[in-house]
Order: sequence, then C-alpha cells, then structure tokens
Amino acid sequence: MLDVTSRKQLRNAVGTGTRTEQLADYFLRAAGIAAVWIDPDSHVGSADVARVDHELGQIVYCCGRGQHYVLAYRLWIWRQETNFTADQAATAAALEQLAAQGGVGITPHTLAISRAMEAVATVNRAIEAMTAGGQMRGFNAAFKVARKVDAKLRYQDYLHARKAAMLEAIATGKEMPR
Repeated sequence: MLDVTSRKQLRNAVGTGTRTEQLADYFLRAAGIAAVWIDPDSHVGSADVARVDHELGQIVYCCGRGQHYVLAYRLWIWRQETNFTADQAATAAALEQLAAQGGVGITPHTLAISRAMEAVATVNRAIEAMTAGGQMRGFNAAFKVARKVDAKLRYQDYLHARKAAMLEAIATGKEMPR
C-alpha cells in the first residue's frame, strides 16, 4: 500500500505528473504490469513497472512482470539470428509474434494506460459517491486524528493515499475499501 505523508514522498514513490497520472502509475505497479519498448532506432528496452509516460516515438507493449525479461531476451535472440536489419515496425511485429509463440500476453501501452486511467476514474467516482452519501465522516475523523500526530499532513495527501489503497484493491482483485 502507498504509505506517504507528504507530496515529496508521493513523488518519490510514484514519480511526477498529475495526481491522476501518479495514481495510474501506482495502479500499474500494484497490478504487476511491466513494459517492453522499441525505440525509433529499433533498440529494445524493458522496465519492471510500466509507466503512464514514455518517450515519444517508442512502440510500447505491456505484459505481466517477469514476462518482459523473457520477451526482451527472445527478441534479442531474434535480432542475432536475423543480423538485425529490421526497422522499428518489423521489430514490433517480431515481438508480437514471439509473444504469441511463447504464450505471453501483451497489450499495447495505450490500452493498458486507458485501463489504468479507468481504474482511477472508478476510484474517483467511489469517493464522490461516498462524499455524497455521507460515508466520508469516518475517513475525515481518521484524518483529524492523524493530523494531531503530524501537523504537516495535508488532507489531499491523506486522501491520495486512500485512493491508492482502493486502486491496489482493484489491481489485486480484492474488495475496494470504503
């Protein structure tokens, strides 16, 4: 769970960007989504955690954490066997083919990000419904207690951590805390 008490800790935990992008990044981390990308020069890279932002011009695929190593390695072998004369599109097509052959599910980055953003929107709607229904009283009381312990604690940071916990529940298939 995201355990931060300041904006600086939040940026260190999930990176920069808007709060929505930070929450989407956190969802991708909690869901165990990794990334494999191909840059315009057909260089291949991978990351343990997919991020909302990637460099322009990259073709990015998302997959389960751990599978990105397998895909990058298989692609490296493919590049050695073909003497690597392929362009970015051909390398991406080879990656898709290698993933299918190996039974590794890959998703285009844009689709994975839209799913993460939808999860954030779901959490935001749940918070709005809880506010409208008066269910935030307990949360607000807990914030006041926490605020007595740390006077620097901001409500938005406390709420953001709550949203992150809700996103983690969605990502792991558990019931979303209220």
